[in-house]
Amino acid sequence: MVADHNNSTGKMEVVIEQGVLKGFQNKTLLSNKPYVSFLGIPYAKAPVNDLRFKAPVKHPGWSGVLNAISERDKCMQYAFMTNNIIGSEDCLYLNVSVPQVVKTFHKQKDSNGKLAVMIFIHGGAFNYGSGSIKEYSPDYLLDENVIVVSINYRLNALGFLNLDIDECPGNMGLKDQLFAIKWVKANIAAFGGDANNITIFGESAGSVSVHYHTMSPQSTGLYQRAIMQSGCAFNPWALNENHRATAFKLANNLGCLSSDPKEIVKYLKNISAIDLVKETKFKDETDFLVYKFAPSIESDVVSNPFLPAHPKTLAISTFPVPVIIGLNNMEGIIALSEDRVSQFSDDDHITDEISKLFKNRYSTEAISKIKEFYFNKSNIGSETIKLESICHLHSDVFFCNDFYDGFDWFLKQNITPVYKYEFKFDGELNASKNLVFATRPVLRHAIKGYYSILY
Repeated sequence: MVADHNNSTGKMEVVIEQGVLKGFQNKTLLSNKPYVSFLGIPYAKAPVNDLRFKAPVKHPGWSGVLNAISERDKCMQYAFMTNNIIGSEDCLYLNVSVPQVVKTFHKQKDSNGKLAVMIFIHGGAFNYGSGSIKEYSPDYLLDENVIVVSINYRLNALGFLNLDIDECPGNMGLKDQLFAIKWVKANIAAFGGDANNITIFGESAGSVSVHYHTMSPQSTGLYQRAIMQSGCAFNPWALNENHRATAFKLANNLGCLSSDPKEIVKYLKNISAIDLVKETKFKDETDFLVYKFAPSIESDVVSNPFLPAHPKTLAISTFPVPVIIGLNNMEGIIALSEDRVSQFSDDDHITDEISKLFKNRYSTEAISKIKEFYFNKSNIGSETIKLESICHLHSDVFFCNDFYDGFDWFLKQNITPVYKYEFKFDGELNASKNLVFATRPVLRHAIKGYYSILY
């Protein structure tokens, strides 16, 4: 890294293969530690026109100096909890935040004098979110002298439509992540980072993505450690096993009646990105939190598949790296919005909703036992305990049950350290809780009352 000493604002320049980047100096929130941000770096060509639905392609670079001082658009998506489309199809950008380490503190660097690197993969059910530092501040990690990279990757149909052909192979969003990881490994030394000391980490869908990277043959050797926060590839929302039907339904809704995958791709490439994303919000009544555009198993005829088999098959030969994997104790709080709670209004509705959550796979007797476990009659009269029961039911169905299955697969390898955690602190800085409180304010008092009983 080379300082631009003639610039009084503390901007910095870095030279990489694509060209010259100019960042800007900042300070961390708590300790005022100086760091340099490089925002909105293109790590691949814009996936537009003929590149729509295809794996990412190397960016050709730029002439002169690229002012990396502001973030670029999110990948195109619905604004969360609204019907507004935001973002852009041209969205394959990443951010690099580099702590300024004083030479006298060189012992805090790795033995080779380079800084450890952490690459963050955002969550959002593969349909929402971005790697914005406004949403995921790197400050706390920068205080520990770690370089932090956050990335965007394609979402919904633009990132996960799968027609089982090379023109639309599926998992484009995961391949974007892979491309970004390769970009970091190739370029991070210019920022003072250690290309052989990379940790990938993510939350929710980002955690699922990390899990997929531990399985994919294409990700082998690109990183040294992994952290999975609140998401596992075995979760019911993490894999679409009926991706072809989903693709045909989307095409049909957009006016394409062909059954030829190549004709469908040709048709969809001529649809505006906004119209395409608008049609991705289709779910049937049993699909709470299960989005249709998500990772899928790729066809044998597809070149260089990222997920060539079912996750539980790939997990047998997971690339062994040290792993931290964990959950929050009330993941299911996302189910406590007003409309969702109303679905559990009485005894009969509770039975119906439990059956729907399990896709009507279980017998009446089994559903009755599940209902008794979560909603026994001695507790159902208490609103606070009922809310807690709804929360725990959704926690177990959508996160916890499969989490322990995934954890066991890592343990079975018995090669590298595997750590498990549960986060239980009830604080004010809680995005999911505050979101639920915004839609159902009465919960603030109910949940605070619940915690006061426990603690």
